[in-house]
Parts: sequence; C-alpha cells; structure tokens
Amino acid sequence: MAGLQPYQPSASNPWNKQKVIHFLRRLGMGGSPERIEQALTSEPLDYIENTLNNIKSRPLPAAPVWANYSSADYDALNNDDLKFEHRDELYDSIFTDMINDGLRTKLFLFWHNHFVTELNVYDCNKYLWSYYFLLNKYSLGNFKQFVSDMGKNPAMLVYLNGNLNEVGKPNENYARELMELFTMGENNGYTQGDVVEVARALTGWRCSQYSCNDVTFNAAKFDNKNKTIFGKTGNWGYNDVIQLIFTERQNQVAYYICKKLYIQFVHHTPEPEFVTELSQLFIASEWELLPVFKALFKSSHFFEEKFIGAIVKSPIECFIDLARMSGVSQANLTDRYGTFRYGSSNLGMEIFNPVNVAGWPGHFEWINENTLTQRWDYCKTIISTLSNEKNRESLRQLAIDLSAPDINNPELITKALTLHFIGRELDVELHESAVLYLKGDIPQNYFDDGTWNLSWNEAPFQIANLLVYLVKLPEFQLS
Repeated sequence: MAGLQPYQPSASNPWNKQKVIHFLRRLGMGGSPERIEQALTSEPLDYIENTLNNIKSRPLPAAPVWANYSSADYDALNNDDLKFEHRDELYDSIFTDMINDGLRTKLFLFWHNHFVTELNVYDCNKYLWSYYFLLNKYSLGNFKQFVSDMGKNPAMLVYLNGNLNEVGKPNENYARELMELFTMGENNGYTQGDVVEVARALTGWRCSQYSCNDVTFNAAKFDNKNKTIFGKTGNWGYNDVIQLIFTERQNQVAYYICKKLYIQFVHHTPEPEFVTELSQLFIASEWELLPVFKALFKSSHFFEEKFIGAIVKSPIECFIDLARMSGVSQANLTDRYGTFRYGSSNLGMEIFNPVNVAGWPGHFEWINENTLTQRWDYCKTIISTLSNEKNRESLRQLAIDLSAPDINNPELITKALTLHFIGRELDVELHESAVLYLKGDIPQNYFDDGTWNLSWNEAPFQIANLLVYLVKLPEFQLS
C-alpha cells in the first residue's frame, strides 16, 4: 500500500521538533516540553507505536460515586445543586486530564463529535457517565462493537428517541442517523425503505431520562415480523442490523469512517487513494481501530509539509495547547474553568452539548471576527496566569531550556519560543516584530553589549509579552 508507506527520517526529511509537535497536536492536545524532548530522542515509528499502545492499555476512567445515581437517589439526598456539582467534578477531571496528558481526551472529543448526544436533552448524570465511559472504552477499540454498544446506550436512546421506538409506532430518528452519520454517510448505500425497516428492527429498547433508570429490552414492544434491509429479508433484530451494516455495506462503512479520521487528523480535504487504502486495512483488521490509527500516524503521508499547521484549532485545543506547551502544571492553572471550559463554551464548544446531531463542523467554522478576538482575550488570560508570581519562574526556565546557551540573544530566544509555541518558524518580517515584543521596554544598548539575559527580573514578563503577540498570529490558530 504505497499511500500507507511508513515515514522514514532522512537528511532532507528529518524527525525534528516541527514533526513532533505536529504529531502531538493532531493525536493529542499538544506536547509538554518533557514529552517533546522524549519524542525527539526516540525512533519515530517506535515512538508512535508506543504512544498509541499506551493510550489503548490505559485504565479506563474510574466510576465516581454518583455513576449509578437515579433521579430517586438525588431526590433522597435533598440537595438541588448536587446533580450539577457532580457534573462539575466530571468536567474538572476531563480538563485536568487534557492539561496533564491530552492524548486520550483528544480521541474522546473526536468520538463525542461522531456519536453525538446532548446532555441538555437527556439530562441524567447516570446516562452522562455511561456515555462518557463508552467513548473512552472504544476510542481505540473495535468499531463494530462500539456502534453496537452505542445504540443501546441510554444517552443515545433518549437523544435520538430510540426509547420511544416500538412496534406499530416505529421512530426513525436513530435508524437514520445510525446509517447517515454513524456508519455509512449520507445517501451512501441505503434507502428510505431501509431506514423504515431498520427502525422496526431496533424496536423494544427502553429507558427514561425522568427516572434515570437502566436500559431494558421489552419484547412486547419489539416488531416481531419480517423486515427487508439492504435487500435481505428476515425477522431482523438489533444485532442483525449491526451485522447487516458491517457485512452488506462494509466498503461504505470503512471508507466513511476513514475519511472522517483523515479530515480530523490529517487535513480537511481528503486524499481518496489514501483513504481507500486505510479503509481496506480497516476491513482487514476486522474493524479494530488501533491498526488504522497506527497506519495513519506512521505514514509518510501524514508528515508531509503541506499538512503541518493546516487545520484550525478548536477552542479547547487552542487553550489547552498553550497551557501544555508552557510546562506549567495543571494545579497552578487556577483559571482553567474560566478559560478552558467556559471560554470554549462561549466560543461554541461546550463539551457534552455539541450544536446538533451532526456535531461541531470544525476547521474554518471555528473562526470569525467575533470568535477570533475572544480567542485572543482568553489566551491573554492564560498568559497572565503563566506569568503570575506562582508560575513565572517555570516560564523563565522554559525559555532558558529552549534557547541555552544563547540566553542573552533575543533573536535566538524568540526563534526558539516561536518554534515551540507555534510549531514552525515565522517569516522574516513577523520574526522581527516578535523580537521587538520580546525586547519590550528594555533599552537596546543592554542587548547590544550582551548585558541582558533571561535571568533578568523582567524576563518572564518579556516572554509573556512575546506570547501575547504570538497568539494573535494566524499561525498560532493552526494545528
């Protein structure tokens, strides 16, 4: 498979910081200074292999005490705020994981935006936890089983009315999205007749967001008559629908999912030949996602120059990437609710509440004249935290580590910080402006005679001033 040919570093195509940052931004939320250094000293294909294996083998999120609370449980506790406090705990754990690591949470966000549900619709913490756990469980698992389990997940059953689907009154919502959004793509291998028949086959599954009860199957609500799906007739039920989709329409499923992976992790304009080869691997791997992710990220195609810095960051990626690259620990990012969670929500990215069943459109849709200026403001707030009394020495040390031994050379310091935070060098004119921002109000003669260096008291504030300039550049908004 020529398109999946593995990347091999060479003198003309080296494994360098730019490629490491590219990989860590696309698979995760950017790289901490330590993780970038580790990657640079590793053989690239081994590093990618081990990174993905480590994500796959990690323990799944531990269930909180409220994971199985029903509505009656909350009523018994007689605390109207407790349900929302528990949700805040989950949000806190997610953003903490993003800042500390960011790898599995990027995959969680991708699948959350594929198998979309909205908390505002199902409004049940038990269902929320069940949905979140499922997204983590299968993020690099078996996609066929992922689809099967998702359709019986209570958050999904409520969101797309599967819990109302019964014999004599079939509800087509989930049946349609199962094929259109979750497996095959719009108008790609199914008909309206198939939607009707699939809906009949999925009848009988019940749960209620009002009581937050467990999912059950009511055989009396199941349509126990023959259905014809993709031209095949039988008394099909839930498992049969999954089997039919992944056998009768395997090519459509594989290509559609691999195309989505390409758009998310490589570029917004898919390369058909590459997607075709990836989809063939997907089928051959019997719907296991891990081999597909490995092939994609190891490919020479993924590391082509034209794909580096070519996708607009989501609001969460923009903020988390800035924090992670600084090396400041999440414990010292005291404003993470105001910027990471609520800032992202204000910019249209509220976790567990995408805009609609199709999810966040992404890429260019993240940016307009209003959201861009708000991004700058939130980034500036993060930078203020990075340079406060608790964190400024970490920021200084980062600059020293990146530029040593040239800690008195503003040109080289600016170049090192720019590469680190943006992932590529700036053109000459922008670089010259960036140097002026680093210099700030320090008189030029101190730079000319070499007196100034990063040990000066003013240095952390100069670095912060440079960052304020960098985050306003279009290059910073790109991953």
